[in-house]
Amino acid sequence: MDFRTIRKAIDYLSNAIELTANVCFMGAVLVVVISVFLRLLHIASPWADEGACLLFIWTVFLSAAIGLKSNVHIRIDILLVRIPQQLKEVLIAILNMLCLIFCIGVLYGTYQMLQAATVMRSPAMELSMIYFYLPLFIGFAMMIMYLTIFVLDFTLGKLGVSGGG
Repeated sequence: MDFRTIRKAIDYLSNAIELTANVCFMGAVLVVVISVFLRLLHIASPWADEGACLLFIWTVFLSAAIGLKSNVHIRIDILLVRIPQQLKEVLIAILNMLCLIFCIGVLYGTYQMLQAATVMRSPAMELSMIYFYLPLFIGFAMMIMYLTIFVLDFTLGKLGVSGGG
């Protein structure tokens, strides 16, 4: 299996993650709108806030991974715009490595939370809390994958090795 095939598989996975994030966002908006109308009719809907929160969590962490892949996260780049291009590439690679280490730490903590969540239930909908922590795990796993690709692209590019992408 070559690097091109792996990248294509990651692109398909990224598209599925992005679609899931979009569906979760639309679902969260729909649940909130339904909740507002039910309040106007004086009908209690304790599940609506919890459901919207769950869908919003999925939206945020899946979208964060896609945002990292697309390089659209907000950053303060006052230093990056003032240094030469070669130094900029090295600095970005170092920052990507530091982010990779951070994401690995968060993924480890999320894994521990997933283990603890197996016995917990949400108050209103009685869902396993795994569903609330799983998007963190998926999102940070995807970020680790993207950051690894960024670091490999930089390293292989500096070594003059073609990644096939």
